Amino acid sequence: MKRFYDMPKLAQWIVAIVLLVVGLGVLFPFIAGSYGLLLLPLLAPFLNLVSVPFFRLIGYYKYLNPYVISTVQTDEKYDLHNVFTFDYLVNFKWADRGKKAQKILLAHYFKALITIIKRIEDNELSPEVEIVGHSYFFSDRTAEKLGFTVSKAGAFWIVNSALQFIELTYLYSFSQGKWAMPKFWNVRRAAIVGSDLVKKKEIIEGLVERLA
Repeated sequence: MKRFYDMPKLAQWIVAIVLLVVGLGVLFPFIAGSYGLLLLPLLAPFLNLVSVPFFRLIGYYKYLNPYVISTVQTDEKYDLHNVFTFDYLVNFKWADRGKKAQKILLAHYFKALITIIKRIEDNELSPEVEIVGHSYFFSDRTAEKLGFTVSKAGAFWIVNSALQFIELTYLYSFSQGKWAMPKFWNVRRAAIVGSDLVKKKEIIEGLVERLA
C-alpha cells in the first residue's frame, strides 16, 4: 500500500475530504437514531478511520512522527497519544504484528521524546512545558526511570478508553501478535517537566539505539 502521506498534498486533501464526507454519511443514520449514544463504542473505530487524514491536514492531529501524535502543543503542555487504525494501515504490514510492531511503537515513543527535547534545546519550546501521556500499557518502571511521575488517569480518560475499547483491543492485539484484551479501564497518566526530560536525553537516545 502506497503511503498516503507520500501522495501530493492536493491528492491527500481530496482523499481526506471524500473519506470524511462518505464516512459521516454512512454513520449519520446510526448516530442520529434513538440508540446513537449506545452505539458509539461500535462506531468509534469507523469514525476514527474516516476522520484521521482530515484532522491531520487541518493540524488538529500534530504528528511528532508516524506513530505518535499530539493534539496540544503549547509552551505549557505537550500531550502524547497513540495513532489510530488509519495510521496502522499506512505504516504497518500484517507481517509486522507482534514483537516487531512493539519495537517500532516503543522506539517511536522515545523518538517523540527526543523531538521534544530538541525543540527545548533549540529554544522553540519552554523548558517549563509539561509533557503528558495517557496509556494502559506503558511500564511504570521505565516511565519512572525516565523521570516521569505516574498516577491514575482522570475520569475523562477512563471513559474515553471505554468508548474506544474496540479499536484499542484490535490495535493492541496486533502489537501482541495474538488476540489480547488491553486493560483500558486501568489508564495511567505519566507526566514530566521539559527541563527534567532534557536531563534524560542520553538515556532515551540509548533506548532508541537498542530498539533500532
